Amino acid sequence: MAIIEMNALSTVLCGSFSAKVFFPEMDKLGLGENDYDKKYPVLWLYHSDGGSSMDWLCTPAEKCAAENGIFIIAADVQHCLCTNMEYGPKYEEFMVKELAGICRNNLPLSDKPELNWIGGVGTGAYGAVKAALKHPEVFSACIAMDGIYDMGKICERAKQGETVVCHNEESLKAVFGDIDHIKGSDNDVFALAEKNSSGRYYITGAKGSAYQKEAVELTRILKDRAVYEETDETEADFSCITTMKKAVAWLCGR
Repeated sequence: MAIIEMNALSTVLCGSFSAKVFFPEMDKLGLGENDYDKKYPVLWLYHSDGGSSMDWLCTPAEKCAAENGIFIIAADVQHCLCTNMEYGPKYEEFMVKELAGICRNNLPLSDKPELNWIGGVGTGAYGAVKAALKHPEVFSACIAMDGIYDMGKICERAKQGETVVCHNEESLKAVFGDIDHIKGSDNDVFALAEKNSSGRYYITGAKGSAYQKEAVELTRILKDRAVYEETDETEADFSCITTMKKAVAWLCGR
């Protein structure tokens, strides 16, 4: 098992970024003398708002990469709900386009959609589902673990003075701009799921979580494109190994 910390310049973000790269050691990559042009599957991961790519060091990401012969790449997406911010950097564009290009220039990663997957936890699951729905030409499958999906409801609570998912009303305005019309917009994953007919989704909801019903509803809308599993693991104790190991195994057809 191996980990690289990548630090590079992003023109989209107008600054540098950091990412963690988890991958099998060379003897596990299946490289023969004539196999150095081989390209590998890659899972792009989003952390939840309030966290960073460091969070994935507390999960079995490294072991999942080694056991399944894939690369797992987790970049810092800061406090942006994995979105092209109205007043801030365009993080969706960075993750979907620029980061992939930078990584493929330095690592043996496939550019085929069927070998590019996206995933996340908490608000990162929201970002992952949104990216998969909006960019089926880039990602063929998505794993969404203990996700928080209803941004319209989050914005309404923030307007009442609550701090929700590490955001208040003003920070949500910085992300979305108009927070009164999330429903039906490109920031509404339920509306996007109604329109999009491609991709595979593995969705988990933590038993008793305040957001479990949202995961169930998203699964219902996605119909036979989605698999739902109830778990005992929440975002708060995501160092537990079961959810992520099952999700990555599902991606890899195991």
